[in-house]
Amino acid sequence: MDSSLIPSLVPYPGNGSRGAARRGAGIHDGPVRLPADCDFCGMARICQPGRNNKLQPIHDTARNWRLVHRGESVYRAGDALLNLYYLRAGSMKIRVTNPSGSEQIVAFPIAGALLGLDAIATGAHECDAIALEDSLVCVLPFDELMSNCLHDSVASREFNKLIAQEVNQFRRLLTALGCMSTEGRIARFLVNLSEQMAANGYSPREFTLKMTREDIANHLGMTIETVCRTFGRMQTASLLNVSRRNLEIRNLDALRKVGSV
Repeated sequence: MDSSLIPSLVPYPGNGSRGAARRGAGIHDGPVRLPADCDFCGMARICQPGRNNKLQPIHDTARNWRLVHRGESVYRAGDALLNLYYLRAGSMKIRVTNPSGSEQIVAFPIAGALLGLDAIATGAHECDAIALEDSLVCVLPFDELMSNCLHDSVASREFNKLIAQEVNQFRRLLTALGCMSTEGRIARFLVNLSEQMAANGYSPREFTLKMTREDIANHLGMTIETVCRTFGRMQTASLLNVSRRNLEIRNLDALRKVGSV
């Protein structure tokens, strides 16, 4: 992301000295006035329960934004649940590390995703959220969100819907890993990315892969060589064009069929 497109932010201490030291000076936090486009944000009802024309516009409410540079974390496994994070711009990878030290990338959220839901069960995060590019998150205090949901049934339903969407995402990943061929996994992965891009107003057919081939291989349970060979076969079959991280889907319907097998 071009950092010139991200507003200047005022530093604040963050979530305690442990989090601040871990994040380092590269992440800037601070209370800012939300712009008018927050009126159309997917989190608007949850952030401002019971909104109607008689209430103060949401963009008059002070919130915290956080700029997270590529390779830095929003939170790490073991951090206490203090906030959830709405990804306003950019992209992340969600990484889980098992007791033996093996790592598994379980998701690649893009703008519009709510991060940190994993911590609700235990009160502590069980994974790392790492920026794949310079990204902007809106910091949402968890206790405040729960209070909002308590007083607004519509906000509560919206929040439950977000949790259900994350559950369904992991179910689809398990299905792909357990039942699909390598071509099917890659196709399903690219179709899901395409749908996320379209949902956020971007081209569903041409986009840049922010993750590495190694990340994709880890996520889909295959080797880097298999990912590269599968991309090559799909390009030969005129399903897509790929040049480094620039990808063009040439036949989205055919790709969907491959990803449904």
